[in-house]
Amino acid sequence: MIHRCVVTLGWLVAFGLVSGCAGKPTCKPSDTERVRQTVRRATAQPPEVVPVPIDPTSPPKSVLVLSGGGMYGAYATGFLAGWAKTGTRPQFDVVTGVSTGSLIATVAFLGPEYDDAAREFYTSIRASDIYKRRAWIFIPGAGSVTSSDPLKQLIASIVDDRFLEHVAAQHRRGRRLYVGTTNLETRKLVTWDMGAIASRGGPECAEQFRSILLASCSVPGMMPPVLLNVLRNNRTFRELHTDGGATAQLFLPPGTLSTKPDGSPSGTDIHIIVAGKLFADPNPVKPRILAVLGASATSILYSHCRAEISTIFYQSKLTGGNFWLTALPDSDNGQPLGLDFDPKEMARLYEVGYCHGIGGPAWITAPPFEGAATDPPRQ
Repeated sequence: MIHRCVVTLGWLVAFGLVSGCAGKPTCKPSDTERVRQTVRRATAQPPEVVPVPIDPTSPPKSVLVLSGGGMYGAYATGFLAGWAKTGTRPQFDVVTGVSTGSLIATVAFLGPEYDDAAREFYTSIRASDIYKRRAWIFIPGAGSVTSSDPLKQLIASIVDDRFLEHVAAQHRRGRRLYVGTTNLETRKLVTWDMGAIASRGGPECAEQFRSILLASCSVPGMMPPVLLNVLRNNRTFRELHTDGGATAQLFLPPGTLSTKPDGSPSGTDIHIIVAGKLFADPNPVKPRILAVLGASATSILYSHCRAEISTIFYQSKLTGGNFWLTALPDSDNGQPLGLDFDPKEMARLYEVGYCHGIGGPAWITAPPFEGAATDPPRQ
């Protein structure tokens, strides 16, 4: 029990939720109607109909992998928009995302016409549009420090029947959208085929689609876990799911990378966009429990992200694929908390990403050098 409390507390400290300002009132609600209207414009046209689907026996030509990162998702959305402006951004065959990356993945899957909606979201949304802090007296009996009702309502207002029709249409072409959540009972990553869910249609599937996105974004301890209905052996089970970033900062479903049927190299382009830096910024730590837990939890999150990037890199090389990576530069001076959702800072992060995307884009073609994460031996 003590171990669980320490882990949860460390997670909260890593995201800056246990601090002297945690009890302050949230920001005034921002106008989220612009986000909804932008999505409505993108879904106004009927879904694209393509008579020739993608060959299911061939490896995917292009894969997009999006990490978690809270408000740093602004960097990823800016990068995608800038990349689209160059005219070289492909229509991805497979898109995956966890946490904030699940939201970006859903619109990136549908194409550049949704870039404006992503920009509105990541430059105008405030913390009060995502979560609502509970009074401290109610926290011990609750499953989280905050309520995720604002984000739940926002997702529900955006992901309507027309939106799901567009996702389903792309799924029928053979393209795939995957979102990751963490099953709290098994402590494992669960991969959801969002296009298949959208294709089933009906209010229950629409609700499941929205709930999965909410669960993937629900930071453990901060936002409550989400009950999801799961069908196994013709029986329906209810499982508690939370942020996919608790088990994987980014992921590829098994079997995504493979050689061609004749054994020749796949040629698959793997594009990874990390919403944040690859290495944590060094900061002094006081010998106090909250500071130590926060620094330790941060170290775990960053190292897991780099390890998952390296795994995908070697998978791509073994199957004859091409590896491309981008992340917020280590030289970036902004150091806000990932869950601050400050519109001014997000607008700055968006511009940084946009410049990186439209300028080439600037890619890293190898995994992060782990030597930079280790201090040299000392005597």
